Amino acid sequence: MTSRTFDAALLLRDIDDGAETATVAETGIALDVRHASTIQATFDVTALDTSSGNEAYALSLETDSLAAFSDSPVQVAAVSVSATGRYVLTASSELIAKLDPNAAAIRCKLTASGTTPSITYGCFLSPVA
Repeated sequence: MTSRTFDAALLLRDIDDGAETATVAETGIALDVRHASTIQATFDVTALDTSSGNEAYALSLETDSLAAFSDSPVQVAAVSVSATGRYVLTASSELIAKLDPNAAAIRCKLTASGTTPSITYGCFLSPVA
């Protein structure tokens, strides 16, 4: 997997945090994504359990009007994951404003299911040039 330099302030999940074994939403960051042009979320998946044959994984981006995500989070992009590798989600400020007109924060979320789900991944944001 190719490495990439990114702004640490835009790190949504550190890959060194290890494996997740259940659905979890990471801590969000305050970011006025409605005015950020187009953003790109890069998910690097380095380990994935499929041993039982019924594991399923989805990675997504959510926005909210509150940085604590205590309002009503809105999913603005998502991808199903079935193998290790790099997954890139892109969302324009226009799309985010349409889906969540009050978006003031963003976070990544893992939805995991099956008998023995386990996935190791990292996620960071970057502007699209």
